[in-house]
Amino acid sequence: MKLTIDTDKLADAAQWALRAVPGNPPAPVLAGLRLEAASDNTLTLAGFDYYRSARAREDCEVSEPGTLLVPGRVFTDIVKAFPKGKPTTLALDGTDLALSCGTAHILLPTLPLDDYPTLPTISGASGTVDGAALAAAGARVAVAAATDDTIPTLTGVQFDLTDTTLTLSATDRYGFHVADVPWTPNQAPKGKGKNRPRVAGSALVPADAVRDAARILADADKAELTITESQFAISVPGRWATGSLIEGALPDYTHLFPTEFTSVATTGAEALTDAIKHIQPLLGKADPMVLEVTDGQITVRAGTDDKGRGRDQVHADIEGDPLTIAFNPGLLLKTLQQIDGPVAQFNFTTATKPALVHGVDQADVFRGLVMPIRLTSISG
Repeated sequence: MKLTIDTDKLADAAQWALRAVPGNPPAPVLAGLRLEAASDNTLTLAGFDYYRSARAREDCEVSEPGTLLVPGRVFTDIVKAFPKGKPTTLALDGTDLALSCGTAHILLPTLPLDDYPTLPTISGASGTVDGAALAAAGARVAVAAATDDTIPTLTGVQFDLTDTTLTLSATDRYGFHVADVPWTPNQAPKGKGKNRPRVAGSALVPADAVRDAARILADADKAELTITESQFAISVPGRWATGSLIEGALPDYTHLFPTEFTSVATTGAEALTDAIKHIQPLLGKADPMVLEVTDGQITVRAGTDDKGRGRDQVHADIEGDPLTIAFNPGLLLKTLQQIDGPVAQFNFTTATKPALVHGVDQADVFRGLVMPIRLTSISG
């Protein structure tokens, strides 16, 4: 192998591929990044941990094609530290990889390529979607997934595919986030058997994979999404991510989201966020925060005599009955901060049933359900 490549592009590609390299690999060879220099003047970097893979491809000048395996984190740290704006040369020197950039010259021992597992291949696509839209929806929804694996299904984001819409949903049992993204299914996907891409149905994708994919999707006009029986893949030009699906499915959220309400409050999302943050320092993680929904305002209050008490108020347009309801402030903020716009709408039924939260103009894009806390006696 011998090639010359733009250092900035190499560093970015290495950082992306490194996302699939485990910090504590079950086998030493999985600590490696696979580098493949092809005769078409491209360099492909790949990381793999048996469950997910991340690949990046960049143009370069290849004088000697070849494939090798290098320690992933060390390689990435080296190229990140190289001077920007200068080319980097990679060349196989015996069993070492020689890296040169400017006045820096480094020999990095390679790893045994023959021991590296075969990278997963998924041919064809289920369909295409706007990359930025999928990135935004994925980020809003993934924050609602559980962060521990006590119940593995709750650590995933469910992808529901229909003829025109890709719906993402996630829950940790205390909140439920849902977002819709228009998409175009492939009418004749390639592939056979369990590797044939699906254009309808549901799949449970690990939430951390959804968050990672947002990094490559944010600036992409079009992304390809592939869902098979057991795998998923998301790709944009020059970047790919694949992974194993989580077995099972999330609870059906459609019967949880209310359609009739006794109170509707419309208020500034930023103002209410600030009010919650003003009072939040008085509370422990499990302490409730009370929202009093009355004519023309929402009053936020919380606290006790021994910890301190506080209140704040924000203007709100109220339709329906007054209501006093309590939430975990962290969960409420997590949902409120996903509103894409200056105005948030809260839809209430009773003080003991979930509240539906969404933006005024984006009700069909993102909607969040927040479970309340039963009130006992709270000072204010």
